[in-house]
Amino acid sequence: FHDILQEGGCIISEYSPETKADSKKFPDRNRIVSGLSEGVLVVEARYRSGTSITAGFAKKQGKKIFCIPSNVDLATGYGTGVLIQEGAKLVLTPEDILQDFGINLSKEIEFKEEKNIEVDKEYKEVYETLSNIPINTNEIAKRINKSVREVNVKLTMLELQGLIKQVGINEFVKI
Repeated sequence: FHDILQEGGCIISEYSPETKADSKKFPDRNRIVSGLSEGVLVVEARYRSGTSITAGFAKKQGKKIFCIPSNVDLATGYGTGVLIQEGAKLVLTPEDILQDFGINLSKEIEFKEEKNIEVDKEYKEVYETLSNIPINTNEIAKRINKSVREVNVKLTMLELQGLIKQVGINEFVKI
């Protein structure tokens, strides 16, 4: 708990910290997780499984549900098939999901001339870590020895200044 909080994370639960783990509480946890998520990706699900319960919560919460098709002759594929039948979006590639959220992974990104760009000293270290090749927030934090939270704040400011662009989930490039 302390490490999570120290790194700027948070803990959300309906139970006190001393509550013991119990599989009967998993649906409560998964309801919160689906509520915090933009969508749910189901890889395999048995009919009426924990995964199906989580997808049901997501549906009630108005979240997007994505499913990778599976062999319906297998118990672990049948629930996925039912979810697709009930309206979950069938996906074959990560791009199918990203496009649904309006994220374009086009390789054609226009770049500004670096010599004309002035970056505030506070953001320069993060900016200089970026290039025209997408890099993940965690990797940036590791390279410059900063917390992910600090890096996210600086990336947000650089994006607002029009100097960088998010091109994938937690991936950024210079523009």
